[in-house]
Amino acid sequence: MVKLGPEAIRVWNGNLFPLQILKRVMKDRPDIVHVQFEFYGIHSFGPTYASIGLPILLALLRLAHKKSLVTLHSILPRTSEQLSKLREASPIARRVPAPLIETFLTLNYKLVGLLADGLIVHAQALKRRLCEQYRIKQSKVTVIPHGVDTQDSPPARNSMDVRIASNRILYFGVISPRKGIENLLSAFAMLKKIRDDCELMVAGTSPPYYHGYEMELKDQAVRLGLGQRVHFLGEVDDAEAHRLFEQARFVVLPYSFDVSASGVLSWAIGHAVPVIVSENEYFREELSNSKFGLMVSPGNPESLAEAMEMLFKEENLLTSLSQHSRKIGLSRSWNIVATMTTECYKKTILGGKSASSPSVPDRAETEGLPGQ
Repeated sequence: MVKLGPEAIRVWNGNLFPLQILKRVMKDRPDIVHVQFEFYGIHSFGPTYASIGLPILLALLRLAHKKSLVTLHSILPRTSEQLSKLREASPIARRVPAPLIETFLTLNYKLVGLLADGLIVHAQALKRRLCEQYRIKQSKVTVIPHGVDTQDSPPARNSMDVRIASNRILYFGVISPRKGIENLLSAFAMLKKIRDDCELMVAGTSPPYYHGYEMELKDQAVRLGLGQRVHFLGEVDDAEAHRLFEQARFVVLPYSFDVSASGVLSWAIGHAVPVIVSENEYFREELSNSKFGLMVSPGNPESLAEAMEMLFKEENLLTSLSQHSRKIGLSRSWNIVATMTTECYKKTILGGKSASSPSVPDRAETEGLPGQ
């Protein structure tokens, strides 16, 4: 469950959220309603089918003459090859014919694009997918990067000393087939033959619809003879999560394909931790801004093992990547992202025109800021 901030009020639950949010809007009369949405994940409103409630909510807000802004945290692919990968990774989607999924996605995204006054995504790659595959107007979509929490980061010198001395590799996040963790285990087994002093920390849990996948990974670790070198930590609280990032030499995100921005990447950047990521459109964009990590072919344990060995052998490279990570983290602090989001509020309220006044709207109701 998403942790609510001190000013947040829960106004919805389950499948009744369009009416519940509208009721609160009519009571508070905000200038703009900001909705966070994804088809599944921490910003979803329930099961996948509940997503049909979002266009209903936006239609009701239009009837009530209320401006709306939607942050789309995931832009699911429409192309046949990517959609096939998505279906195979989900036991639910696998049972649904591909043409039906494509029709559902197209209808949903088009309705949201039509009914919302503005949309926010976290990367240019996601904007291109939304505009090219679902024909949403480019002028309606604003790119605001995922925010980075830099307040709890340790001093740079102390952090780097800990990192260079560390032998820990960290995977953090949802444990699902889309994340490519089985490839990480295979790569770690190759690395272990060269370096017997390294450890792999796997933190996170599986959604109910991936029941059994985590046990398959544990069985794989046993078959590979990884013994006490792999630690499945399960769900961790914020304090433990910060500790894991602070003590990691680097973070590995071996995703098979991308559907959204990575909140875990933002955690890594916030702690100035170098990353190894799978090559996809989203990660290519991120690493083109600043080289704070290495990129390898998805589903290729050999190249992943080589990249991990490199970050153990080359301390100068590790230090350089960490320094770049810190710089990009400071450029994406939550204060900066909040300012960008406020400017988007003003623009949306003014009907797409740039705001001339620096003042903040009198009232703005949000369902949590991006990535909270």
